[in-house]
Amino acid sequence: MVLDITLSGHKILISSQDELNQNEEIEQLPAIAQQKHLSAKANRWLKRGLNQRREGDSTAALASFQQALQVFRTLSQAESEAKVLVSIAHLHYSFANYSCAIEYAHQGLLIAGRIAHTALIDQALSCLGNSYRHVGNLEKAQALMAQSLDLAQKMGNREAEMRALSNLALIYRAQGASEKAVSLYEQGLCLAEQQNDATAIEQLLRNLGNAYHALGNPHKTIEYYDRLLKRSRDRMELPIVSRVLRNLNSACYALGDYPRAIFYLQERLQVVQLLEDRRGEAQTLESLAVIYDALDDTAKALQAHEERLKVAIDLQDRQLQRQALLSFKIACMAEGDFERFQRYLDYLTESTF
Repeated sequence: MVLDITLSGHKILISSQDELNQNEEIEQLPAIAQQKHLSAKANRWLKRGLNQRREGDSTAALASFQQALQVFRTLSQAESEAKVLVSIAHLHYSFANYSCAIEYAHQGLLIAGRIAHTALIDQALSCLGNSYRHVGNLEKAQALMAQSLDLAQKMGNREAEMRALSNLALIYRAQGASEKAVSLYEQGLCLAEQQNDATAIEQLLRNLGNAYHALGNPHKTIEYYDRLLKRSRDRMELPIVSRVLRNLNSACYALGDYPRAIFYLQERLQVVQLLEDRRGEAQTLESLAVIYDALDDTAKALQAHEERLKVAIDLQDRQLQRQALLSFKIACMAEGDFERFQRYLDYLTESTF
């Protein structure tokens, strides 16, 4: 059911059975009282939309925001209109609907700029910068996010500043400017530590580990990943732990620190087994075999090759079976254990070779 109210020559449609029942009462109110009533109603829609978004009901949140927007526009309540526009923009961003996010954020930015509402200006700039990054317009994204950072610093809003630093770093990384990204992440980490913001600290440690790994700096990669694991190993999602441990192994291997690389690989092996990630298990076993070979520990290398071959057989991946069988054969020859190799031939067809 829909309630159709005319206010100052504009029609406002309000859906709800309760509101429909109040139709006659509202229409009999003076214009100012109607405005107050509708303003309160729109604020409730806005609050409802924000709650629905937090609860993950994005479709309902969008409907609530649109209801609120219609009323705020009719009542010429600029600040509230800008707030709803920015909320809708962020919601479209979460849908990965970046063109709509840009459209609504631009509208919100224009109004927020007109009324000099710095917090809303910053939120709109942030949404625009991230949205333009996703659509590949990195030059525009960088300019907008730089404005967001400058504004956050002028406001003295540390949380907004940390967010802008991280977002700007993402743009630099997308441009291939990893060193600039690292500098921004490190600034953000200093702020997060000053604010004792555990969530931000952990995210920035991870970002720094990723960035230094991309730069091929094994010392810094290990430094930041180690700090991350010591702080939040038990709270991190297992797929993230798996990637961190994989990168730590790569960094240690690059430094020739094989014992430490083995330590991280053994821990990763436990993680991928918990995840039932058989391909990750095969990859980890291959890396272990390579390091044991480098250490001339042929017995452990052979064991790792054999375990990898078992995974390949379980996966029924012919290409992986061929690779694993060849590596296992070489390892068996190094140990002089031809019988061990021969027993696996019964499980594999001739097409495996």
